[in-house]
Amino acid sequence: MNKYLIINADDFGLNEEQNEAIKELLENKLITSTSLMAVAPEAMDATEFAKRVSFPVGVHITLNSDEKDLYPSLTGAPSLGKDGLWYESKNLTFKAKHKDVRAELEAQYQYIINSGAKVDHADSHCGTVYGINGRRFFLDAFDFCKEHNLPFRFPKTVGFLERQLGMNIPAPVVKIQQMIVRSAEKRGVKLLDDLVSNPWSMDKIKDYDTLRKYYLDAVDNCTDGVTEIFLHPAMPNESYGKEWQKRDFEYQLLKSGDLLTRAKEKDVQVVSWDIFSNRQF
Repeated sequence: MNKYLIINADDFGLNEEQNEAIKELLENKLITSTSLMAVAPEAMDATEFAKRVSFPVGVHITLNSDEKDLYPSLTGAPSLGKDGLWYESKNLTFKAKHKDVRAELEAQYQYIINSGAKVDHADSHCGTVYGINGRRFFLDAFDFCKEHNLPFRFPKTVGFLERQLGMNIPAPVVKIQQMIVRSAEKRGVKLLDDLVSNPWSMDKIKDYDTLRKYYLDAVDNCTDGVTEIFLHPAMPNESYGKEWQKRDFEYQLLKSGDLLTRAKEKDVQVVSWDIFSNRQF
């Protein structure tokens, strides 16, 4: 079996800094995927660009924003208006109804489609439909993906959880993860084999070289099947605080082309999400 790698830029549409970085990376073929936030302030700019360059996007399912100071304009969702976006995850956990979540997924998808852009996959902002909040919103997501024939960002293996949490995953959590995988497979929804994103804050990253090494190591360690590396590249903006530096570092890394070079050296085929349409996994 071959090794395939999707290189994805998240949060397209979030703000001007995010959009300009992702546009540049797409134009220079330095990424193979992007995920668009239909509820974000610059979503229209993002969809218009995607349509103009004929580049399909992922629907970045967004049900919450816990960082109000960073995302002050993220105040409403297409289907439910200002009350449709639960700012805090705890409100999503205790107040959201499945029918409203399902309606929101459809509305965010239709916003992109109606703009004239194409959608090639679905994924989740803050992992709110992955079951981490104790709610089975992944079932709503899988039903949505089945209806629209979309693959979904969720790994079949537990490596992603181990890297994100920095620990071996307890057996009960492994069983839950595998239950989620089976739920997707039962509906015919295609999933990734592995998923990688750097979980560290800037206090741990400290400098560009540390972040660069993390992602180059991820390419080195790609296993058989389809892996996605997702980052959040953005132009610098000191007003957003020190954690925004991580987005700037990720932009610099993607702009360098180092991930593509390393993938070629390691015989890892860099692909887009259409790999799931063209091959069987």
